[in-house]
Amino acid sequence: MKIETKIIGNKVHDVGYRVFLLRKALEIGAQRFNAYNTKENGKQVLISFLEGDSDQILTFQNYVKNNIPENAEVLDIIFEDYVGYVMGIVDYMHLNQVEQLSKGIPAILSIDRKQDRMLEKQDQMLNKQDQMLNKQDQMIDKQDQMLNKQDQMIDKQDKTLGKLDQTRIEISGEIKELRRDLRSYLNEKLIKIESDIFQIKERIGLKT
Repeated sequence: MKIETKIIGNKVHDVGYRVFLLRKALEIGAQRFNAYNTKENGKQVLISFLEGDSDQILTFQNYVKNNIPENAEVLDIIFEDYVGYVMGIVDYMHLNQVEQLSKGIPAILSIDRKQDRMLEKQDQMLNKQDQMLNKQDQMIDKQDQMLNKQDQMIDKQDKTLGKLDQTRIEISGEIKELRRDLRSYLNEKLIKIESDIFQIKERIGLKT
């Protein structure tokens, strides 16, 4: 026996409805099952096909009538006999996996693109940081050059002050030497003058 089940509602897509029905088909031991989503008159529709014996068909129908996935909004369920081909349940499982993968690939690619954009932004930020660090290094180099020039100027000043100190010391020594020479010269002159005065007094008969 084969049966077609049409489930109509406001929300029967993207709520796990096909897997919900697949699991029940596996539980009852059905060998053939298929399901796909479509739309009719602006409503979401899920159509499934099941092949099995009468007990399996009845069990499946009762389950579908009395159970729906969480978040599903069902308006109507229609069962009809079916005479066409029904895919093997294992093949359908493979097909469903492929379909899920095909849905996931765009999401993965989108994530990759976002990651690429984030990496590009990070690279741009790192480049800006590198530029800032280069500028800082250049500023530090200039500061070092200025400090080196200041050190050179200070060294020159120290050398100049050293020379001035040496010159001052030399001049001071020369002045002291001149003073000693002058004092000695004056003393000699004074002694000679005193001697001359003494001799003059003796000649004229003056006594001291």
